[in-house]
Order: sequence, then C-alpha cells, then structure tokens
Amino acid sequence: MNKINTQFAFVGNYTEPAPSKTGSKGIYGIKTNSETGEIIRGHLLAEVDNPNFLTFSPDRKFLYASGDSHDDREITGQVYAFKINADTTLTFLNKQSSLGNSACHVSLDQTGQFVFTANYSSGVAAVYNRNEDGSLTEPLHKFEFSGSGPHPNQNSAHPHQAIISPNNKFLYIPDLGTDQIHVFRILHDDNKVVPTDFRDISLPPGSGPRHMTFHPSLPYAYVINELGNTIQAFEYNSETGFLEKIELYSTLPDEFEEVSYCADIHIHPDGELLFGSNRGHNSLVGFRINKEDGSLDLIDHFSVQGDWPRNFAIDPSGKFVYVANQNSGNISVFDLDPVTGKLSLIDSTFNATLEPVCLLFY
Repeated sequence: MNKINTQFAFVGNYTEPAPSKTGSKGIYGIKTNSETGEIIRGHLLAEVDNPNFLTFSPDRKFLYASGDSHDDREITGQVYAFKINADTTLTFLNKQSSLGNSACHVSLDQTGQFVFTANYSSGVAAVYNRNEDGSLTEPLHKFEFSGSGPHPNQNSAHPHQAIISPNNKFLYIPDLGTDQIHVFRILHDDNKVVPTDFRDISLPPGSGPRHMTFHPSLPYAYVINELGNTIQAFEYNSETGFLEKIELYSTLPDEFEEVSYCADIHIHPDGELLFGSNRGHNSLVGFRINKEDGSLDLIDHFSVQGDWPRNFAIDPSGKFVYVANQNSGNISVFDLDPVTGKLSLIDSTFNATLEPVCLLFY
C-alpha cells in the first residue's frame, strides 16, 4: 500500500456557555491528505475554554490560544500557552489574564519576544513577554481604547486583532467599535511597545474593521470590515507604519440585501489572490491583486457549504482552502485553481471538531 502524504492543522472551537450545545471541548487536531485535500480524521488535543484563535511561536515549538473562561460570576479573557510535542500533542504550560473580556485574537512578533492579545468586549489589548520555556510572563502593557461608531454594534471600542507588520516594527489593532486601526511601534531593544506619532488610521463610519493582512512581498495591506461588508486596500509605508487608502471594495453581490457580517481575510502564498469570508451570505469572496497598484479585481463569490464562516485557511501548498463554519459545525474543503482563482468543493461533511472557529496549519 502506498503511503499517504498528510498535513496537520490545529482547530480552535467554541466550548461554552456551558454546557456546550455541541459538546466541543477545546483544541482539536485534523489530518489532511496532501494530494486530495480530504480531511482524514480529527481528535481532541487539549480541553480549553473557548480557544477561538490560535497562533504559533516563530520556531513552531509552541502554540498560543485566546479564549474566555466562564463561571457563575463573570466571563474573563485568557491567553493560553502550550508546548507542541513531536507527535503534535499539546502540553499545557500556563495561562495569563487577557486583562479584559472576550479575548478574540493572539499573535507573536517575528522574534517571539512579544505576545499580543485583543479583547473585543472591554476595549483592551495586552502585551506579554515569554519565558525561556515558552510560557507567558505577567502582562507587560495594557492598552485601553475608547470611542464608538454609528452602527448599533459600535457602542464602544472593540479591538478584534493584533497583527505585526512584515518588517516586525509595527503593531496594528483593528478596532471594530471605533472605525480605527490603532498603530504602535515595537521597540525590541527597550522591550516595550509605544504609540506611533499619528496613532490611528481612520476608516469610513460604520465600517467595523475586524482583521487585516499584509501582502507577502509588496507594500500593500488589506482590512476586512465586519459591519460595512467591505475590504479596504492600503499602501503600507514600512518606515513610518502609516497606511494610505487605495480603494474600498464590497464583499457581497450587488443583489444581496440580507444581513451579513465579514470575518476573516487571507492572501494566497503566491501573492496573486485574496479571499474574505461573509457570515450571513455564507460565502468566500475572491479577488485578484493588481501588483502594480494594490487594487483588487473581483473573481467571484463561492458558497462555503455551511453556516457562519468565521475563519478559513489556505493550506501551505496553496492548493486547498479549508473553511471553519461555526454555526453548522462543519469544515468545508475546496480545491483552489491558482490560474483562475476559482474554488471547487471537495467535501463539506467533516464535523468531528464540533464548533470550529479557527484553523492553523502546522
């Protein structure tokens, strides 16, 4: 029998409010067929409260998760640290308070010196260092944001991500509640993170910036706006950290008039294609990136064959796209044509992780 080449991915899931409607218990692992894209199996790796976003250390020896712990009194944000063992099992190292509620994102800078998290409900972002064993230190910085926007979901600041610039010098925090991207300078030698002179990048009122991504080789950045159902293209200045607006693009078909909220955004490894997810319309929107000026050309909208695509991942080979459908509990797998940018469904029946909200290929 020929040996099947496989890939492995970690899957974050919602587990509460208790008791979980789905029975999901935390972080799962899935194994996929590298040739066909098929998901072969899934299994529980660690029981964790609501690991809704996952990321690696730069050396991929450690895994970090953001989430919330629920008890009878309150909901408290947490950041969890794990060691990744040789067999991809996880060993829990420690956890730290996220200094807020609804911790929804975690990231590391490219040296692994700093760990960042964003708290949606409380308008707070926090910064940590790491110990030599990969565990988290006490919080180093706490950043509190204030403000609001015109949309009913913008009653206060709602930071939703903490992402690092390609040159590792700047931290960007898209704030869904205030229609701003807060920008900080990372000072590695001084072991601190400080606001830039301009501090914020503003988006159109009611946009609700949620996640952003940088082009792998060109000076462009793209922000997906949850409430406006748009993607804002920027030119990125690597010296100052400033983002200059290029153009704003709808993520929905012109004829669609129902409620939908954007979620995730990713660029294909070759830098040619960009995709975003629509929760409500339940689709991925695909664009081709114009490398001359960073503008986007619409390819099409593709049904995710599930409900509420919170997160999706392009596998390391760039051949397949995996979509975590939160409400329907399934992970859909698509073949990606690198020439046309079209997605073709391979399978949408895998549901062993129960309530997937984050996919991270190892």
